Amino acid sequence: MICRLCIKPVGIVGFLLAIVCVTLYACAQMKQKPAEPATGQAPVVLPPSPPTPGIDEGENLTTLPEPGPPFAKQNRDPEVVLKDLPRDAQGNLDWVKALKDGIIHPKGSLEPNKPEIPPFPLDVEIPAVGAMPNVIFPHFPHTMWLECGNCHPAIFTMKRGSNPISMVKIVNGEFCGRCHGRVAFPISNCNRCHVKPKG
Repeated sequence: MICRLCIKPVGIVGFLLAIVCVTLYACAQMKQKPAEPATGQAPVVLPPSPPTPGIDEGENLTTLPEPGPPFAKQNRDPEVVLKDLPRDAQGNLDWVKALKDGIIHPKGSLEPNKPEIPPFPLDVEIPAVGAMPNVIFPHFPHTMWLECGNCHPAIFTMKRGSNPISMVKIVNGEFCGRCHGRVAFPISNCNRCHVKPKG
């Protein structure tokens, strides 16, 4: 069976096009049909790989799986990987508590030889609109995770009053919304940030 373009070949171009079409058709037919062993030869069957204890046998793991090969299903299953991490009152993962309790040990940088920077203890008060309590931004838990360059100066300018923060912008992924609601606790948990009553 040859495509319509190859029915009336014209010169050398048509001839070459006909060869390409026939070759493609033959390759497609070979892919659909499994190769059969030569007469008198048994098909080659590879033995199954042995199961990895605790990973492929369906056992419940009592500790977090080790990262890396064989990249077991458990290493990608949040129900397994995150099951021992603390939760806040709303049921969200409390990453800072997990860090403070020594359950997790994040690295400050992807560069293995870069020295760790100690956490920076500075609280910044951010006024809130209306009767809503003001926000206290604690640098200490944030700098337990991140170096200053992650946020300054691209996300937050380091000058009081120069960041026009609003909940609309945060919801749209600006300022605090770069992490909160994505990889940090959701912004619907108002009491985590709005902690200082006015007056």
